[in-house]
Amino acid sequence: MDEFLNLLRNRKLSGSQLTNLHKIAEISRRFHREAKIPLPETRINNNSIVLESGHQPNYLPYPGTWKKAFLLNLLQQKLEDSIALFGFADYNLCTASILYSNKIPALTRDGCVKIGFSIPRKDRWKTFDSIPKPSEEEFENEINHLRSTYRNSSNLAKLPFSEIEPNLREIEEIMWQSYELAGNFPDMNAFIFSNICSKLGLNIHFFRYTDIQKERIFMDEWKTIIENLNSYNKTYNQILEEGKFPGIAPLKEDSFPFWYRCNCGGNMALSIKESKATGRCPICKKTSEISIENLESHFPRMSMTAVARNLILSNGLGTSLYISGSGGGLRYGEIANRISDSLNLHKPITLTWLSRDYYLGLAHIIALNNLTKTFNLTPNNLLDSEKLISGVKNRRDSLLKKIEELKNQNADGKEIQRFRGQYKNTETQTKITKRVFETIPSAIDLFFSVGIKEIHESWKNAIVDSEIQKENHFYKIRGDINYPSELIEREKIPLIYDSIASLPE
Repeated sequence: MDEFLNLLRNRKLSGSQLTNLHKIAEISRRFHREAKIPLPETRINNNSIVLESGHQPNYLPYPGTWKKAFLLNLLQQKLEDSIALFGFADYNLCTASILYSNKIPALTRDGCVKIGFSIPRKDRWKTFDSIPKPSEEEFENEINHLRSTYRNSSNLAKLPFSEIEPNLREIEEIMWQSYELAGNFPDMNAFIFSNICSKLGLNIHFFRYTDIQKERIFMDEWKTIIENLNSYNKTYNQILEEGKFPGIAPLKEDSFPFWYRCNCGGNMALSIKESKATGRCPICKKTSEISIENLESHFPRMSMTAVARNLILSNGLGTSLYISGSGGGLRYGEIANRISDSLNLHKPITLTWLSRDYYLGLAHIIALNNLTKTFNLTPNNLLDSEKLISGVKNRRDSLLKKIEELKNQNADGKEIQRFRGQYKNTETQTKITKRVFETIPSAIDLFFSVGIKEIHESWKNAIVDSEIQKENHFYKIRGDINYPSELIEREKIPLIYDSIASLPE
């Protein structure tokens, strides 16, 4: 860890980067005031070490998003004169359902149930910041849905609801406060996220990307990209031609790496010709034209694509470290780094935390109880994949044998059907259990099952002795998390996950 931290030291911010950092601190102050969370006390100077991360403000997102914030805070504590920044991309399109809904484990065919809200199909091509927060009735229904789901699960798991109710009540209070303070949907999500981060003890400067646009921060960096647009697009496509990222579409020759918001709220892609950028709204079909010479006047209604965002914020802030997710963030990060090299722009070190969460929530416990009952298993059978597979096979074989015996005896059809039903149930229980354990849920299931304080300690313990290693272009830290459970030692929980994963369907 110390060797890695030394890579982040001794970088001086330029005058423009220092100015931009002060501006980000100011819009962060506004966000913290509106969200009613404490603002970290940080001195800013040209020796400041800028640690940055961000995400779109999803509804009760997956644990990985919170882990980015946790890692920011951890490294900030280890680096004197550092400042941790977390930006919310609240101007993104509404096409991703995780902006307004998520899932938690449940005993269903898919191993999960949906939580959250819905957005009308007609609004999916709008910017997220143009979407109002749910009505009070909708929000109250969601809170009641969460409470009733976990109360019912507690009964099915044969565990007292009082064990998790304090955790549930703590999150409910945060959600209601955030809802009442928020003016739109992304603010509601961002306020919930940042308030839970505050409860986790994470002292981070949060800010909104829409405020960057309103305050016209990073205009010089935008102009640098625009002036070098041919090189930007060419390098972008050269990387894709190497076949590394088959899911990312190449750019057209006239592609413009920024979006423009229509009067109706629709977000339109832009193309550029000479000194004008044009786009057609996907909602109202109106065409808009933007004069590049008058970029400043259009700036509040514009937004950055993912790769452009990496380039602009990193160069504009002199970012020393960017905490990325392990999926799409790294792919876009590699493209951004190559473009940075071609344009001779500042390039931060990128770090990602690769981890898996091993815990037993209520749905996991119910699934295990059903599995042991259906296949006559002992708790120890769940810790050994060979014993578990053998137990499942023996039970299914015995049922098939019984069905054949009844057929040969010309037994009553209802009796045969009863055993066929039991055999079918073994298949159903196996599939459901596997899918419950495969589900990557909203972090709310962790918060309810484990509690906020325990989560902080579990994350800290997971990476305290982990090594940071460079792989290709990025640094990676590996550390799975074993969370405490009243039912079993935490070190044994991964064995259960591995055994369940080995089950045939």
